[in-house]
Amino acid sequence: MKIYYEDDAVTLYHGDAFEYLAGLEPRSFDAVITDPPFDDRTHAMARSNNSKVPAGGRALSGSKGAFVSFTHEVHEQLFVDLGQITRGWVVSSLATSTAFQFELEPPQGLRCLRVGVWVKTNPMPIMSADRPALGWEPIVCLHRDDQKPAWNGGGKTINYVGPTSQGSGHPTQKPIAMIRQWVRSFTKPGDVILDPFAGSGTTLRAAADEGRRAVGVESDERYCELAALRLGQQAFDLGGDAA
Repeated sequence: MKIYYEDDAVTLYHGDAFEYLAGLEPRSFDAVITDPPFDDRTHAMARSNNSKVPAGGRALSGSKGAFVSFTHEVHEQLFVDLGQITRGWVVSSLATSTAFQFELEPPQGLRCLRVGVWVKTNPMPIMSADRPALGWEPIVCLHRDDQKPAWNGGGKTINYVGPTSQGSGHPTQKPIAMIRQWVRSFTKPGDVILDPFAGSGTTLRAAADEGRRAVGVESDERYCELAALRLGQQAFDLGGDAA
């Protein structure tokens, strides 16, 4: 585990998310905002790197990063761990099946307080053409069950309507405007946010833009490089030193 990028607001580690999480103390972060891999996405990435992913386990040798087959059981244990690490909220995009399962049976230590939606105005068409394309993605809002929840959105929804980020260099990069909305809604200025699946650094960038601090972990060095470029530009825009 090494620091790939660091400035006054954010720290990005290049390494395995599960290894990093295992070394954290309870309540280490004010909130978790993340986008863990979906099943099909994980396997597609693993195949592209010529790795073999055993069901429910880590990728075998040959991949550029440590991939995990994200079964429901793996997702559930991951969110149990995230519930211990946060002081309050765990906000995440998830596959529809996992989101609805968490709404009915939240991971131990967490409550599911809302499942919002991101309505995509330019959804990816499906090649099979035997059913409608999925034009939305769940936003799952979980909170520690031993703490009283509070958020900054008043009576508003957490729903978001907007396009996907195309040509970003990352296949599932979320819109920065949506993640900034999450940051404003579920954290306070000065809070420290964790994103254990940092990807191209959208959560880290959004946190810095909104006056928060953030720590991210990313296993794929290609995306670490992309995130570092985005974060360095953000520091430059604010008059700071670019890494």
